Amino acid sequence: MNNPNWQSKVTLLVNTCDAYEDLWQPFFTLLQRYFVPLQMRIVVNTETKTCTFPGLQIDTVNTTAPSYGARMRSALDQIDTEYLLLMLDDFFLREPVRMDRLSSIIDWMEADRDIVYFNCDVTEAACDREVNRYPGYRRLPAGNRYTLNLQAAVWRTDKLRQYWQHDVSPWDWEERCNVLTATHPREKFYCVLREEDRFMDYGYRKGQWMGICHGQWVREDVVPLFAREGIEVDFSKRGFLDPNQRPASLNRSASREDRYRRVYNCLGWRYMLPYFVFCRRCNLYSAIHHCAVDEDYFHYLQRKADLRNKEGKFCLFAPMVR
Repeated sequence: MNNPNWQSKVTLLVNTCDAYEDLWQPFFTLLQRYFVPLQMRIVVNTETKTCTFPGLQIDTVNTTAPSYGARMRSALDQIDTEYLLLMLDDFFLREPVRMDRLSSIIDWMEADRDIVYFNCDVTEAACDREVNRYPGYRRLPAGNRYTLNLQAAVWRTDKLRQYWQHDVSPWDWEERCNVLTATHPREKFYCVLREEDRFMDYGYRKGQWMGICHGQWVREDVVPLFAREGIEVDFSKRGFLDPNQRPASLNRSASREDRYRRVYNCLGWRYMLPYFVFCRRCNLYSAIHHCAVDEDYFHYLQRKADLRNKEGKFCLFAPMVR
């Protein structure tokens, strides 16, 4: 390793909630088994319960703040290291963490203060930048869709705190708040080029579910994993996800009016125009690469046309004030 003391500069932040307490035992069993040596401070973010696990020193941050954003900020305020490793409670490790890669990431971030994170996600982007400047990674362009996401990543702590100033859900943070990155073009975000380049494997694959999905176990992922690892779990407490019954929250069923209002509630007035420019760029990329598009921009264009036909003029913010 480049720096044997790199873990002293990093805190492991595990985001969870009281309702997911039954995930803590398998999560920390696999963390202890595959994150070796684990010498960094561990902070668990939940509401009221205390998280403990034999052989690990865990600091629990309890807060009953009404929003996910407020809970996140409360946890981040308890972290005094310059860097943090972000994980969620269903990131069940499958193989040894690549400690040499984590050590290199800290060295790279120490050398360039504009780097915000190194992420385990293979994030789609309109263009490739700085490919393999850092082996196995590429830089995301400013304002790229899903630059802000909750996949495992080494973050600069103060930057993650900065990007969580809005009291939003984790889904809105990933889907709506990415426009915030476009206002900081000097800041650098790096994602892996390929899944095999990740510094840890917790089962995440594009187009596949893993761990927990909408409060239920993903049978095809966790049952063989826990059997192989000798972990006993009472699956009946939350049941298994039925892949043929798509959860309602995964459907795009919200009205156009509600979708506009969610953007406004997330970001406020001054980010509305940049947001729609951001959506347009995402959809141009999607059209070129024949992949899924974000419907918001097309709903915006349709509303614009409807207003022109009805009133003979258009006000960008009219849908937001009703």
